[in-house]
Order: sequence, then structure tokens, then C-alpha cells
Amino acid sequence: MRKLFYPESVAVIGVSDRPDNIAGNVVRNLINWKYPGAVYAVNPKGGRAFDMRIHESLRDIPGEVDVAVVLTPARALPGILEDAHEKGVEYLCVESAGFSELGAEGENLANEITLKAAGYGIKFVGPNGLGVINAEKRLCLPFSSLTRWEPGPVSVIAQSGGVGMSLLVGMQEHNVAANKFVSMGNKYSLDEVDFLKYFIEDESTKAVLIYLEGMSRGREFADVAAKTDKPILLYKANTTETGARRAMSHTAAMANDDDVLDAVIKRAGVIRVRSLDHLMQFIPMFLRPKFTGRGISIVSPAGGFTVIAADRAEESGFKFPELSAETEETLREKARAGVIKIGNPVDLGDALSTDTQVLAVDLTLSQEDIAGCMYVTARRQAGNYTGPFSSMLRNPVPELEELSDKRGKPVAAVFVGPAKMAAEFRESAKLPVYSSIDAATEAMAAWRDYCLRPKLRGPVGESVLPDEIMKMETAIAPGYVAGAIAFALLRAAGVPVVEFEEVSDEDGAVQAASRMGYPVAMKVASEKIVHKTESGGIALGIRNEAECQAAYARIKRIIDESGAPGGALLQKMAGAGVEVIVGARRDPHFGPVVMFGMGGVFVEIMKDAVFRPAPVDIEEAIEMTAGIKAAGILRGARGLPKSDLKALAESIAAVSRLAAGSRRLTELDINPLIVFPEGEGCAAVDARMILE
Repeated sequence: MRKLFYPESVAVIGVSDRPDNIAGNVVRNLINWKYPGAVYAVNPKGGRAFDMRIHESLRDIPGEVDVAVVLTPARALPGILEDAHEKGVEYLCVESAGFSELGAEGENLANEITLKAAGYGIKFVGPNGLGVINAEKRLCLPFSSLTRWEPGPVSVIAQSGGVGMSLLVGMQEHNVAANKFVSMGNKYSLDEVDFLKYFIEDESTKAVLIYLEGMSRGREFADVAAKTDKPILLYKANTTETGARRAMSHTAAMANDDDVLDAVIKRAGVIRVRSLDHLMQFIPMFLRPKFTGRGISIVSPAGGFTVIAADRAEESGFKFPELSAETEETLREKARAGVIKIGNPVDLGDALSTDTQVLAVDLTLSQEDIAGCMYVTARRQAGNYTGPFSSMLRNPVPELEELSDKRGKPVAAVFVGPAKMAAEFRESAKLPVYSSIDAATEAMAAWRDYCLRPKLRGPVGESVLPDEIMKMETAIAPGYVAGAIAFALLRAAGVPVVEFEEVSDEDGAVQAASRMGYPVAMKVASEKIVHKTESGGIALGIRNEAECQAAYARIKRIIDESGAPGGALLQKMAGAGVEVIVGARRDPHFGPVVMFGMGGVFVEIMKDAVFRPAPVDIEEAIEMTAGIKAAGILRGARGLPKSDLKALAESIAAVSRLAAGSRRLTELDINPLIVFPEGEGCAAVDARMILE
């Protein structure tokens, strides 16, 4: 891929001498950026533009072509690919639109060019994007006119060209310049996995910003991300039904399950943000010295700001170590009226001079237990002070940046007010400067969490199931599976299950209950009746033969009314415990995923669940049990008995191994799995699965 970003020659297809020709904007960018390589213009009509010959075909170009930019009607692409193959062009930037986002005809054309390019060994960016930029190479291939900038440390991957351009502008407002940029569009050939691999290996890229609307290779994306220490910030849009409809009309993107996405990328160490503003506001903080702890100082000449900032910082998990006696004494001497009690957060009261405020930041950063600082103030425009204030209040940002570098600790400056005020004081500094306390707190917390994150587990491993389980699975008919067959497969996979037996008549039910010993439970067992509770097909706490007969008669009536074959599943009643759900599914984008949450009939309403890519080990399964809102119930909150978390984790891990190792399992629910008090284990009480 290096040739795509560092080409020695570029051909632009679609150039003409018309003033409104958009392909000409690409040539104009290359000229204005002083691209050092060869530039060729191509159009079947020939002619001249930009004081250069317009070649009628790629084949007519005398020299080699490393990259070709295509801005022609979509129907011309098959022929252009043939020319590119003959010319030996390896990379194309297809900026033309008119493919699958426009319906069946465009989709057929998309399939044609994708297959043809793959057959020729040609890789391409797009279509329906803006191509690539490499500020180091002075390479600028979008058809939007752009002013050249000096290369910075951040590379950008954007699915939408418009959003990508907004990111570049927003970063520059924070004095962060892009090193490389790609607008992927419909991603028929190269996608975010390919570009992330390259940017991770690229020495000039220190951090990666990503905007996506769809992710078809989610598992591979996470595996690649898990191999780097470079910060990767992702904004994934298209998370609602309305967003998904818009995304299909714009870039033909497919929506992914948001909970699964969260789980998979978090495990890989990717920082997921929830807005474009966060992408632009976080990145200057992510280029500063690292946090080594949660302790920070807040310094401000206004008491109200310290209160607001302290609230937001504490809500975000920051701590406020006490100031040393020496620091308190020095700051007390600098306070003019001496009416403010010095502490952390540092309210400097009437100590208005920039000298005192900068000194306070320096003194607090000198403490080992303070890992960073937020400086908060409100200012007029720089030239609007008169009298003594004009000499007391200079711009503190350059000095704060020096202190941050000297102490090796992150500092954020907040000038509360309009964004243009923060921009005025930011000037050319690399220090993060914000116009709101919320923005600064969110950026600092995100950087802290990244710096203090646990050691990454690396790519998710594989799972090989024992031959016994593979043979059992092979023998099961495809489709919905429940009852004795499902329980037998779970038991073989290592999941404890209650004693069970499937029966097909009343006598069989009575005999099975007698062997198990009362009390027992009886459930309808029919592939057509999925929701047993709603159908009335569950009888619990059956205490004797008469109740057993009555329960079977009711279940047989339900089966007969459904018109489907079936019987009854008899189970030994489980003891008291906490009902949870353990499940798995094979996600089309992220592969096998295991799920854990609070169980019972309201599981879909409560939606208190966590996900992980499968398989997981016992340690990660324990983490999952702590990740739900109701985790305290399992851990003995309010006098409840502590649940057997070890047994629960073992069952979660067993389900994850089954999901990862199975060739046919697409969905699995164990609901409920009852977790007994500590030392007493757990047991699956109900289960259903779908096999391909």
C-alpha cells in the first residue's frame, strides 16, 4: 500500500479544459501542493489542460503510472480497469458515484468492477469517495480544492468524504494537522482494515481517527487494532434505524449491532467516541504526555469554575490529592487578600495575575500524586484590558504548554465562553485549549482511561471442540433446537444442567417424575412453540402424580392446538438462586460473540447484558459478570447471599468455546441459568439454539 500513498506518478482520468471540470481540481491540487512526481491527464477526447497534454487512454501515457484517479461516469469503469491492467497500474482512486447506493443497476455495475479489479490484481479506493492525501508526499487527490498544510502526526480514515473534510478542518482548529487521509466511500476493494494495518505500520502516524457508517470485517478490524499501542479513536455512525436508512442511500452501508461493536473494539483497545466533536476535541489531548494516575489539580481564579470543574471531573473518575504544605504556603503568600482557603481544586480568588496562575499549575504538577491539571478561566479578548489588568493578564497558554512538557504531565486549558475566544488564546500552541469545562473533562478522561487501561489481551483466540461434541452437533437436524437435545449438547460442552428427560405420553411423565423425585417442572417441547411462558406451556413445582398428570394433559392440549409435533420436557426443580442469561450468536461482521446478563422473562425489556468476542477465558468471564448494572445482586448486595461466580464464569467460558468452535451454531440462549449461592454451582434450566 505504500505505493498508494507515496506514488512517483499519478494519472487523473476525466480531465478536460472546461472551467467546471471537477477532475481538473485534482490536477490543480497536485500543482498547488507542489507534488514532486509525474502528473498525467487522461480523457478519451484528448486535448490540452493545465499546460499539459490530455492522453486519450492510460495506455497512451509514455511513463509508468503508480496511481490513477477516476472521475468519469460510472459506466466507464470496466473499460478503465482493462486499460489499467494493460498499463500495470496497481492502485486506483475511484471518486465517481453511481453504484450500489443508487439501486439494482448500479449494484450490478459495482459487482462487475469489483470482480474485474480482483481478477486483475488491482486495488482501489472508493467508489464514491475523495481518494487519499499524504501531506508528507505533497499528494492531494480529492476533487475538493484544498490548501496545502505541513504534515502532522495523525492519520484519518473516513467513509464519508464530507465528514472527512470536516475532520481535517476541525483538527486544524486545534493545531493538529493530518499526516495522511483516506475517504473510502463504498469500500468495494480497500476498507478500514487495510488502511488501519498500513497506518499502524506507518512510522509517521502516531494516532488514527476513524469515521465509519458500516463495518463488514469487524473481527479483523479488532484483531488488527489489538496489536498496536497507537491510539485509535473511532466514531461509528448509523446506529439507529433512521441512520441505517440514510446510510444505505448515501454509501450503501450496513448497520452493525452496536452492543457487539462496543464489546469487540473495547477489548481491542479502540476508543469509541459518540460525536464528531469528540474526535476533533480529543485528539490534541491524545498527543500530550500520558496520565500515570487519576489524581489531578484544577486551578482557577474563579471559585464557581472550580466547583463546576470539580463536579464534572469527579463524575468522570478523577481524584483530587491534597496539596503539600509548601505548595499551600507559597500560594497563600501570592493571594492578595488572603481570604481564600487554599486547597485542591485551587481557587485562587483575587490572585488574578497570570504569574500566580501559572505558578499554581507548576506547583501542583510537581507533586507525584497529581498526574495532570485543568486550568479554567474566563477572559476578554487579548487586547481588551486596560490599566493594571493589561500587564497582569497575558496569554498563559504558551507557558502552560512549556510546563506540561517540562513536567511530562497533561494539561488542558479552558477559556469559558465562545469558541472563538479559545481559538484566540490557543494561537499556534499544541496544548489542548477548550471553550467549555465539559469538553476538557471528557477529553482528559478519555486520555486517562486509555493511558491506564489494563494490558490488552491481544487478538481473540480460536476454539477447537472435542470430537464428541462435533459428532453430536453433526447428528442434529438444522433449525430450532431445544429440549433434551439442546441440554445434552450443553452438558457435553461443560455447562451444568438440571436433571432432565423428554417424555411423549402421560405414563412416561409420571415414571420420569418418580425416578427424579418430586418436585419437578414440566415444559412444552415443540420446535413451533418457542416462547413457553407466553403459551402457558410451563408447569413448576409439581409435587405428586396427580399434578404431574394434570400438567401433562395441559401441555398436550397446547401442542395439539399448535398443530405441530412435540412432547414434554420433565426436569428436576432447581433450588433458589439468581436467574441469569448466557447466550451466544454468530455475528455476520464480528464472528462468534458470547453474551451475559440478568435473565428471566423480562430479559429483552431490561436489556442488562454485556458482550464479548468468543472464546473468553475464566478471567474475562469474571469481568463480564461485573459488567452488568445488576452485578451487586450476584455479589451479595443488601444482605443477599453471594452467588457462585466461579461456577458462573466457567459456564460462560464453556458457552463461548462452543460458540467459537461450532461450525453450525448461529444462536444460543440459556435463560435462565440459575446461579446458586457460593460453592453450590449453577445449572441451566431452559435453553434453545439454532443450527445451520
